[in-house]
Amino acid sequence: MDLIYDAAAKFLVLEQFEYHFVVSRKRKLHTINLNFTDTDFFHIAGLHYLTDVAIPRNRTKTMDEILIKHSITDPVISRSVHYVSKDSKTDVKSRIEELRFLEEYLDTDNFIRIFNRNQKGLSSVIRADYLIESWFKNSSDTVYIFIRRREENPEYYCIVSFFKKNEVAYGGDNVYWMEKVKQSADTQQVLYINPNYKKTLC
Repeated sequence: MDLIYDAAAKFLVLEQFEYHFVVSRKRKLHTINLNFTDTDFFHIAGLHYLTDVAIPRNRTKTMDEILIKHSITDPVISRSVHYVSKDSKTDVKSRIEELRFLEEYLDTDNFIRIFNRNQKGLSSVIRADYLIESWFKNSSDTVYIFIRRREENPEYYCIVSFFKKNEVAYGGDNVYWMEKVKQSADTQQVLYINPNYKKTLC
């Protein structure tokens, strides 16, 4: 199975879920509602870096192009000189490989920070509100997940960038998980709840 097909198929499953996060900073609580749409996938997978291959670029139809029409496949995108890069941020192949495990990276224990794109020693073009640094027990890799409030639907956040951690360390102001809940139309799973937060609910 193509890596890109597998990643898209798993992302389609993830679209059935929403994550509801509560984080704390300086004793103030902030809510993050994270959801997923077809149009998110093109950018998260890094397909925008493949400027030298002819692939459909209508982001509303990317999932159909991969899963149904098979016009975006590993053999097609691997023709790009940008498919493999020494810089993990622009290495499309490694993005797609790890994107297959996005759900696991979100479900596991991880760190979250308020992202600072102008942190000392780093100037980033990524526009994000929060940065999640994550790993899980069956993987030796650590990934960065950048999320931002949706402009078209401010009630929700979306993933705007995703890639493996390398020698460049991204950071920001520390915030703390209070609650992590994953839910679909008919299920709800509490992934984490801070004991101190639980007490405030009683």
